[in-house]
Amino acid sequence: MKKRKEREQENNQLNKPSMEPLYILIKKTQRLLLSTQKRKRNSTLISIIFSYQTLLPSLKKKMAEAFAADIAKSLLGKLGSFAVQELRLAWGLEDDLARLEERLKAINAVLSDAEKQQSKNDRIRLWLHMLREVLYDAEDVLDEIECETLRRQVVKTTGSTSRKVQHFFTSSNMIPFRLKMGHKIKKIIERLAEISSLKSEFNLSEQAIDCRHVLQEETEMNRSFESFSGLIGRDKDKERIINLLAAPSKVGDAHPFVLPIVGMGGLGKTSLAKSVCDAENVKSHFELKMEVCVSDDFSLKQVIQKIIKSATGERCADLDEGELNKKLEEIVNGRKYLLLLDDVWNEDATKWLLLKPSLSKGADGSKIIVTTRSQRVAEIMGTVTAYNLSLLGQEDCLSLFYKCAFKEGQMELNPNLVGIGKEIVAKCKQVPLAVINLGTQLYGKTDEKEWKSVRDSEKWEEEGDGILPALKISYQRLPTHLKRCFLYCSVFPKDYLFVDLYLVQFWMAHGLIHQSSNPNEKLEDVGLRYVRELISRCFFQDYDPILDGIVLAAFKMHDLMHDLASSLAQNEFSIISSQNHQISKTTRHLTVLDSDSFFHKTLPKFPNNFHQVRSIVFADSIVGPTCTTDFEKCLLEFKHLRSLELMDDSEFEAFPERIGALKHLRYLHFGKNAKIKRLPKSIFKLQNLQALLTGDGLEELPKDVRHMISLRFLFLITKQKRFPEGGIGCLECLQTLFIVRCENLENLCEDMQGLKSLRKLIIISCGRLISLPRSIKCLTTLEELFIINCKKLDLITKEEEKEEKIQPLSLSLRIVMFRKLPATLALPEQLLQGSAESLQTFIITYCPNIREMPDCIDNLNKLQNLEISDCPSLSKRCRRGTGEDWPKIKHIPKIKNDGDDSGEETSHAGSSSKPYLNLSYLVLHFYPFFNFFFRLNYFP
Repeated sequence: MKKRKEREQENNQLNKPSMEPLYILIKKTQRLLLSTQKRKRNSTLISIIFSYQTLLPSLKKKMAEAFAADIAKSLLGKLGSFAVQELRLAWGLEDDLARLEERLKAINAVLSDAEKQQSKNDRIRLWLHMLREVLYDAEDVLDEIECETLRRQVVKTTGSTSRKVQHFFTSSNMIPFRLKMGHKIKKIIERLAEISSLKSEFNLSEQAIDCRHVLQEETEMNRSFESFSGLIGRDKDKERIINLLAAPSKVGDAHPFVLPIVGMGGLGKTSLAKSVCDAENVKSHFELKMEVCVSDDFSLKQVIQKIIKSATGERCADLDEGELNKKLEEIVNGRKYLLLLDDVWNEDATKWLLLKPSLSKGADGSKIIVTTRSQRVAEIMGTVTAYNLSLLGQEDCLSLFYKCAFKEGQMELNPNLVGIGKEIVAKCKQVPLAVINLGTQLYGKTDEKEWKSVRDSEKWEEEGDGILPALKISYQRLPTHLKRCFLYCSVFPKDYLFVDLYLVQFWMAHGLIHQSSNPNEKLEDVGLRYVRELISRCFFQDYDPILDGIVLAAFKMHDLMHDLASSLAQNEFSIISSQNHQISKTTRHLTVLDSDSFFHKTLPKFPNNFHQVRSIVFADSIVGPTCTTDFEKCLLEFKHLRSLELMDDSEFEAFPERIGALKHLRYLHFGKNAKIKRLPKSIFKLQNLQALLTGDGLEELPKDVRHMISLRFLFLITKQKRFPEGGIGCLECLQTLFIVRCENLENLCEDMQGLKSLRKLIIISCGRLISLPRSIKCLTTLEELFIINCKKLDLITKEEEKEEKIQPLSLSLRIVMFRKLPATLALPEQLLQGSAESLQTFIITYCPNIREMPDCIDNLNKLQNLEISDCPSLSKRCRRGTGEDWPKIKHIPKIKNDGDDSGEETSHAGSSSKPYLNLSYLVLHFYPFFNFFFRLNYFP
């Protein structure tokens, strides 16, 4: 009787239409599920869900898509994999995992229908969110089993007998672990059964189960990746702003001159301001140019750090506010500068008044451009009347839309689509970003139904100024797997410089990339296709392809796109700033913009809200007298962390030993941190780690790295002279290896033959590197080799020259690039000959002492592109028609040789071979490659 009253009281409390956080609602519901008998709890849960009919419309704004189907498919894929089949037998969990798989299949059969209905049925939406929580817990359990298996694999292969015995008799030996995991799996099966029993209440139809994740047909990528110009129709605006900046200073004018550009989001304020700053007739007037994205959180210290970094490249994380002000004054003192402060939101005049004195030290004629959506910001900062950017003219909007939506010649063939396009543009309310975004969604599509679905979308009825409904329509049209990838990008701060290879590793760490229908295609390749698809749909912008994107590419996310992702993912993502210290129990991804607030306000106030966190990005430097202790306490709270990124410096010189307990960690990025010198021994317990990016303070990568048996991606900067054997060379899963700015490095490890999966090797700016190890010829899976700016490196020794005649190889190289290798006298014929059936692109630049092309070049049957530049002897010998080596290379379809009289690319007419890449485009984008590494502080 007493229990019944308690239950009724709890029901009554739940029935109140109070605005409790979503996680409280879910936890209460789950508690009810576990507290009563099956029949009663079913009816109780149904009544709870139905009683929230009045509350859920307001909750709906807080609940994004649950993605339960995608998570369930991923789990089923993992349970069905060969690796997990072995785990079942190894741990004696085959019965438990089989029941879990059976339960998942039963519920997965209706998830497709449930996700289609959730936008119109709030009870289904809540049900999916409850299911998602259980599925996340199931992922954690499977991960825990996998982690323990990997740990035991390392102990078995590297531990001594005594250590093996010691491990067996610890609390983590097999029997207790099996019992513990069996108990957890049973709990999850029970919870799934409770939730699954409700599916009949929603009249959901079952659909065929397909656990494969096949990427839909990609948007055609043959047009330029570069962002569509938001400057169509802005020529007059640009001219007026330039005239304002060029106007001579008068006596009595405010110093420094501050011009605000004001307008709503998506009008192209940033593009316009940057275009103005880059104009030759503007740059020539200033000694120093700086660009800073300020964004939402106007922290004076961070803004000054960004200005200094833009001016000098220095991060200055260890300076306090007073020291930073002094340094900024020294930088601008007496210099005429142009400063762009982009996306300013701060309406606190005090903060601007604290920054202004330092900027006033610049010479007369110094100018500041401020872009903002706020008239109040313009009033506070401006010294002249703000330039109000108007909406884009309707005709310009149409021109921009047609440019984005139609292939060449397609517009004339589809007059019906032109008319529908005009109606779509009218709904965009003359906002360029909305026009561009929807235009790219429809690019190349000629099905009238698709165009009408955009025109007639119910999203247009939602509140907004044209831009948010348009962006929501674009998001709605994404396939599910791309939606999740896009939302996960919101964990990175605004104006973050994404790098495609790194982002793919981050997505992989969270299980967002799934095997395609082609079993031979690597996850990294699938991930890069995800990136290209999001770029082609304008979810990313400012795309900067490095060598046509062959090595890597950089890009950013528009702040409105970031706002969209944050709003859709707000249930799971939290941002800690100087203004916000809150974190909920549903938070699984965390961005720290203010580390002091996080350590001293958020962490003490919400100590129990971190156990479920899966990713954390520290966008702020970790400094202060207690920073090491603070960071260690922080790591103690994370039980299921998958990714950790430190975007700036820290005061500690080594990670705390506690980092070794983060057994679920798959992605560790401290590449921009110059302070961390050592890695603790415990870090090599991270057997699940897939990607490691180190900073340029690291003194040594110890041999124990071999214990990281899941490592697939390594970006390495160290101060050591050589890599010892038994270390990197033992990483059998490694696919990508960057060795960058290792200034003391003389030799690579001699046991590189152990890198059985390596596909991409990039060596940059290792000034003392003398030679490559002979074992590099054993890298049969290597597809891409880039060696750049290694002044002492000779690619081939006399001993190797003799060996080459008698040792044929079978290699897989597709792309080879040698640049700035002045000590190299000859090309490695054995490597080239060994890749006769695979090499497609060969680039040789700034290698002045290479005298001739090897004879084997004539045997490279697949070679499509050859570029030779700044190699005087070689260029002369390869001169078109007359050079001594011309007969060796004349079969190559595309040749770019600066030794040719015309200086133009040679292309053989009638060649049926499709070029791997456009070499004229390569030349245009060659130097940005080095600028890119300079921006990331990786390249001198």
